[in-house]
Amino acid sequence: MNTRMATTALAVSLATVALINGVHTGSKVLDTDEAVYQRTLLSMRAGNGYYQAMSGALVVKEGARPTSVRAIRPPTMFLLLRWFPQSSWRWIVGLVYLAVLLAMARLGEPFGNSGAPIAVVLGGIWMIGASSYLYLHAELWGLPFFLAGLVAFRRGNERGAAILMGVAGVVRELFVLAVVIALFLGKKRRVWLVALGSLALLFGLHYWLAHGFLSRTGHEVSLGNEPITFHSVLRFLSPGDKPLAFGLGVGMLALGFAGVVRNLTDRAARLGLPYSIILLIAGIIATRSYWNLTYGPAVSAFVPALFSRGRSPLPDGTPAPPA
Repeated sequence: MNTRMATTALAVSLATVALINGVHTGSKVLDTDEAVYQRTLLSMRAGNGYYQAMSGALVVKEGARPTSVRAIRPPTMFLLLRWFPQSSWRWIVGLVYLAVLLAMARLGEPFGNSGAPIAVVLGGIWMIGASSYLYLHAELWGLPFFLAGLVAFRRGNERGAAILMGVAGVVRELFVLAVVIALFLGKKRRVWLVALGSLALLFGLHYWLAHGFLSRTGHEVSLGNEPITFHSVLRFLSPGDKPLAFGLGVGMLALGFAGVVRNLTDRAARLGLPYSIILLIAGIIATRSYWNLTYGPAVSAFVPALFSRGRSPLPDGTPAPPA
């Protein structure tokens, strides 16, 4: 069995572990946002439109309609899952776990024979951490498109990268930051301008459709709604809320950022570094722990780069000759 086949088998195994963990968790205990997303989908399956369903679910949570569009996620993921029964959602997300791990394998592949397996194992930690209470979060569903976009950007396929990152942005707005950064780092400015223009049109439509379901006298959870403490910062940087998760999260990010900095000739690293730093800081300030899914796995994929004896990948993504 060659390395790529073995890595794929490892990715399937870890995605299955995450899937089983999520199925075991079930719906007995829900993250508050996860409950909103479930209510939204159930309302849509009952025949309501997305914006009415999401607004109604937020009223149940907050006791009032939201005051800004920020509270209403883009409808992309919900328009897909509405066609499937509730009992299948925990199973369908297994495809997301697998797609994330396969993309991480491609990111880690240039860094020696162990690069891809290490990246997959670290990605598995993030996916297992997300599988209990974050399986309906848009950050998770947009992640595989962002990671695949990084791989395409590394290889010089900017059109493919723009499409993939654009899709990630349509799923969750936070990923649009990668498209903005790519506009300055990429060689094909027109491709990225078209991507940003398309995203602007889609989000303009989203704002227009959502605006009628807002209320000036409503309520929504503000950004930065909890004190920033040492414990909370550890939680914001980790794939869980236990001491083991804290150690794994901080360790993966510290080593991953070191690997990124060591390999800045890699186009994926050059794009990922400012993107990840901005979202890491923003997540802490906004006190949103689940934002770490938008950058944590990508940074972790560069951990093997720190220990690789070879140089950074060439522009087409292949490993450079040993130093």
